[in-house]
Amino acid sequence: MKRNSSKKESKNVRHLRRPFRSAGPAIKSNRAVSEVIGYVIIFGIVMLSIGMIYAVGFPVLRSSTDATQFQSIEQGFLILQTDLFKVALDQAPVRTTKLGTAEGGSLRTDPAACNLTIEITHSGTRVNHSILMGNIEFNSRVGSVACENGAVVVKYQAGSVMLSNPRMFNSTDQGDILFSLVKINDSCSSFGGGIAQVTISNPRFNESVFNTPAVYQNGELRLKFESRYADAWGRFISDEFDTTFDPTTGWSGDIPFNELVIVEYIVSVDVG
Repeated sequence: MKRNSSKKESKNVRHLRRPFRSAGPAIKSNRAVSEVIGYVIIFGIVMLSIGMIYAVGFPVLRSSTDATQFQSIEQGFLILQTDLFKVALDQAPVRTTKLGTAEGGSLRTDPAACNLTIEITHSGTRVNHSILMGNIEFNSRVGSVACENGAVVVKYQAGSVMLSNPRMFNSTDQGDILFSLVKINDSCSSFGGGIAQVTISNPRFNESVFNTPAVYQNGELRLKFESRYADAWGRFISDEFDTTFDPTTGWSGDIPFNELVIVEYIVSVDVG
């Protein structure tokens, strides 16, 4: 009886040892799986980082580049304004300005832009003069900048500002007002992404509204600007001529003058 029991015990012991023997290879296999999972996690982190760079970092970098290029274009329009006045005031017959334009933008001239209406009351009469001033404008993803009526105006998503004032002066002490109006009557365009040449010259034709110079004595005037940059023009006129604008009609208040002098210039512009 004892011999049989010992044999049974040895068999049971051998049977119990089998799971422990098979556990060795299973543990080694788990280690291999854990290494693969680690590589997958690291690869996922790398891909996620690259995705975040493209999703967040690249648009920020592109926006910063566009803003830098747009600031350069603004400076170029200040030079363009100087050349515009040199030709308008007969200081030079022709001036060519080179503008570095941003990719994806467009440079154009529009003779129908910036409609200026001047209402003059003097000697018991009231006359209205509506003048299409035209402009030279560059549009991009950041905003737009234009030279119209001799001023440099910039438009962003939040609104427009005047970067450089036109030749419109008010002598409050003497009550004298001077308007130097600069008209652009040409229509042309060019795509951005390179160097554009803007050539300003004497006009091929003359369509004057006023007998330059036109002089008016002892009266009042009102102004109205119809332009993409009307809010910038409104702030300039309000500050320079101490008036306000009616938001409903777009007309300024009455601006008194002892003497009003209006000088009109016409220039020809070509964009290439």
